[in-house]
Amino acid sequence: MFIIEVFTNPALISLVIGLVIGFLRLFEIPTRISYYAALYLVFSIGLKGGICLGTAGDNIPLFGLLSLIGIILGTAQPFAYNWLLKKTTDLDPQTAIVIATQYGSISIVTFLTALTFVQRQSINFDNFMPAIAAIMELPAIISGLALLRSLHIQDELSTINMIKKSIRTILLNKKISFLFIGFVAGYLLHNNSGSTIITYIFLPFTAILSLFMVDMGIKIMQQRSYIHQCTWQVLAFGIYTPVICGTLGIAISYLIGTSIGTAVLFATLLASASYIAVPAVMNSQAPQAKEVVYMPLALAITLPFNIIIGIPFFYAIATCIL
Repeated sequence: MFIIEVFTNPALISLVIGLVIGFLRLFEIPTRISYYAALYLVFSIGLKGGICLGTAGDNIPLFGLLSLIGIILGTAQPFAYNWLLKKTTDLDPQTAIVIATQYGSISIVTFLTALTFVQRQSINFDNFMPAIAAIMELPAIISGLALLRSLHIQDELSTINMIKKSIRTILLNKKISFLFIGFVAGYLLHNNSGSTIITYIFLPFTAILSLFMVDMGIKIMQQRSYIHQCTWQVLAFGIYTPVICGTLGIAISYLIGTSIGTAVLFATLLASASYIAVPAVMNSQAPQAKEVVYMPLALAITLPFNIIIGIPFFYAIATCIL
């Protein structure tokens, strides 16, 4: 029954359909459509998280603890990954730092898929997790900029100015901003969570998520021609890192006593790799970094691995120990 549920997940089915469409080059979804679909999705999960946090005051201590752990890990991961990449690959310093930053940050699409997964399985989870996702986006980027600063490649920018610039870039990123806006709106409107307008906001969620995942599948296949530029050590990094970090997330969840759903979502955040916010910030800061390496690694290797294998794997571990 579990295997059937995994492979009948609408997000996974949509991703596979997108992969087929992209492989056959049948068509592309217009950029504007996928862009607004992404805005709707992040706003919706933020709204849902805010509503549920507003009605669950007892969860505030756990929210604070997970936020703190996420910030600490997000800050440390880029340094650890950069060291690991230097020891195991022949990547140039800038590309290694960008990849380390990507894997220290989070993928909102992977989180959306995990959120859909636990909801379809009727697994209990803490509804503040969308806020945790937003919080975990920033620390890795600051660490990545600090690593770049150590290479003396940041022109005349001071470390403080770099951090200010990165925060400004993140806040101006509409996808992240919509997540926070939705969360605040949901928290303020939690007493009216059953109103007609909020019901209609959530109504098309599954359909729009499916459309978005089809677009992701198409984009993954568009990146496939660049995979050969990644060595096997780099490709392996894109697979074993999510497994190790996701398992760490489950272990942390076990130690602090979260629910199974919260453990799966937290593990997914630690296992995912950013291909939206990090490239948006790092493109101008690391001009010599090879986009044909770091983008396909996150988008064509780690994203589908986490969706197809990672999330069910984390769920299986969580059900055994929690």
